[in-house]
Amino acid sequence: MRENGRSERPQNRTDAITSGRSMVEMLGVLAIIGVLSVGAMSGYSKAMFKYKLNKQTEQLSTVFNAVARYAHSFNEVKSGYITHYFIKLGEIPTEMIHPNNSQNIYDIFNMNLSIIKEVYENNVSIIAIYMSPELLKKSSQNLDICKNIILTIKENSDSVRYLQTYSDVGTDNENRVIYYGDNHCTKNCIRDITLDDIYRLCTTHFNKEKASLYVDWFV
Repeated sequence: MRENGRSERPQNRTDAITSGRSMVEMLGVLAIIGVLSVGAMSGYSKAMFKYKLNKQTEQLSTVFNAVARYAHSFNEVKSGYITHYFIKLGEIPTEMIHPNNSQNIYDIFNMNLSIIKEVYENNVSIIAIYMSPELLKKSSQNLDICKNIILTIKENSDSVRYLQTYSDVGTDNENRVIYYGDNHCTKNCIRDITLDDIYRLCTTHFNKEKASLYVDWFV
């Protein structure tokens, strides 16, 4: 059929160029999505780690303040674990309490903490917190966690007797480093600890055995 002297053309031509994507274009899109996903995951991991550091500071400060407040309330208690007393007093955040373990509590990084009363031969008594951060393996995260612990202790240095790090206890290679609280120091004061000091504290026990942090208060 003709109209105005021209023949009618089909509306859809079989040789028309399709609108689909080529394989190269699809691979490019997938690569971009992959890069964005990796970036998003990295950002999320960093944000979560920062959140955990802040939460750890909050947890440790709560425990340190509780021990400083109740340190003189255990005169009649024999030496040994007293973590359970603080749990019963409601002074330990619930997320730090393990239902089947009343001797130890755990921070957000699953670091073990235990509160202990120690009595020495001269009848001097102390309340101590033993902490077991990962001090044996060197990594940026382990260093940041260790630094965070020591900075939290520094913020509480007015009540602490001393901070001690140690490893290889009971061996010929026993290694101890001590810093003293505000009321007991003439040198090596916790309040004067620098970032360089913290780095040395946190790295001195790499590849050693039984590395730990210890902070205590007089009863």
